[in-house]
Amino acid sequence: MLSLSNGVISIKVDENLGGEIRSIKMGKSEFLADFDWSSPIQSSKSSSYGSAILDWLSEYRGGWQVLFPNAGNENTVMGVPLPFHGEFGRTETTVVSKKKAELVIKAGTRLPLVLTRTYKLVPNKPILQIKQSVSNESDSSIPFIWGEHPAFSLPRGSKINLPAGPILVDANEMGELQDVKPGSTGNWPTVPDRVGGQIDLSVVPEENIERLCYLHDRPEGWAAMQHGKKVIGISWDLEAFPHLWFWQEIGGKGFPWFGRAQITAIEPASTWPSFGLEAAIKSGQAFHLKPGEVRSAWTTFSVSTVAAKDIMKIKSVDSKGTFHTK
Repeated sequence: MLSLSNGVISIKVDENLGGEIRSIKMGKSEFLADFDWSSPIQSSKSSSYGSAILDWLSEYRGGWQVLFPNAGNENTVMGVPLPFHGEFGRTETTVVSKKKAELVIKAGTRLPLVLTRTYKLVPNKPILQIKQSVSNESDSSIPFIWGEHPAFSLPRGSKINLPAGPILVDANEMGELQDVKPGSTGNWPTVPDRVGGQIDLSVVPEENIERLCYLHDRPEGWAAMQHGKKVIGISWDLEAFPHLWFWQEIGGKGFPWFGRAQITAIEPASTWPSFGLEAAIKSGQAFHLKPGEVRSAWTTFSVSTVAAKDIMKIKSVDSKGTFHTK
């Protein structure tokens, strides 16, 4: 585990798990969901659960992963089996460089692609900038999809500010606590519930719930969230991540949660829904890299000086992590 700090915020990065960010802290505030579970036992420390999804979830302890070169369902592309959410987030990386407030890692994948990720804390500011690039080492065109997978520890009752836009609720059942109607559509922040009413997704519910929705074709790449007395935000490269996956797992009883999780995930993504790379190729959503080609993307996390009560006055968050109000 590697630590970065700029004196204002600090992060911890697991170089042995695809550069997963395990912690983002400012003072005593921890912004990411971070679980120190001794069970379920990780598949890497025992044996496979016989399922790519269960293997991935067995390792899950919150944090912020990158999904690459697959996101969502396991599938086979170019004769190569790709696991649930891609293998990069479960891959031991190479540390290219390490400074007090900056880290660069890289690793290859099952396809002939290499992903390099740079984490930089802006001097004297509560801002984390993530830049990444993927390169094609082969002499063939190679497809991929990707996404960021940050799980935030938003307290119940927290408000979420996002630009308006269409929503699709995942067609599958999330669990016994799912309150949104599978396969239904809406417009942020409301979607149909299971009994004919409407649910406001802009407020983290007081009750236990399970939800997965897709905010596809985002008009802007930013989100702001209340976290206690603070407002946090993310902004992202809309060309790389034109869609958003919205996932909440709060008190669900299934594996691996067993009632212990409190997660609100705002996930910039290149595709929707979560069918994986094979389906993305068929739908025209996959990226294709030519031999020697490189594609880059950025994501920024920041803490605002805007008061939590004024979160709905925020009209945008830019690539530098600056919050703009109405």
